[in-house]
Amino acid sequence: MSSNTISPKVQADHINQREEFKPPLSVEFRSSLNSILCWTHLLLRGRLDQSTMLQAYEVIEHNAKRQLLLLDQLLNWCLTSDAIYPEVSKHKQPNVDCKQFKQFISSLSIEFRSSLNSILCWTHLLREGQLDQSTTVQAVEVIEKKASVLNSLLDQLLNWHFTHNDHGLTVSNELSNGHDL
Repeated sequence: MSSNTISPKVQADHINQREEFKPPLSVEFRSSLNSILCWTHLLLRGRLDQSTMLQAYEVIEHNAKRQLLLLDQLLNWCLTSDAIYPEVSKHKQPNVDCKQFKQFISSLSIEFRSSLNSILCWTHLLREGQLDQSTTVQAVEVIEKKASVLNSLLDQLLNWHFTHNDHGLTVSNELSNGHDL
């Protein structure tokens, strides 16, 4: 076996480790995202009284903050060398592989954080009652759209893997139909 390939055992160990970590975190991410989406849907229907609307804003804000904490937890796990590949240091270009992975995860986390920060800003303004009626509707629509974007980004964050090609290891996404990211 050449020095720049990953043995099936190492790859299987990595997949098993990732699969043990991913489900509980995925459930937490999805649960808080679903809460944001459900409350924005109810807000857009316009049938909530004032106290329920304030509760909705608080729940959305709480879940957006929870998303930030979960993202940090995911990134801390992903960026440890043992989580990426326990034996990657035995391969030809481990620094290139880790650097590429960190760039991949960094770009997604920036988008993720941007969407969450937008949700937090809008919910803060909504909770403080600083928006007129038409702006309130637009703000809730933005929150809903950002939560949908988060859903897509979450799929990418939770479904990354390494693939081996002629250039070495590359970070790929199971959702990308085999194309490298």
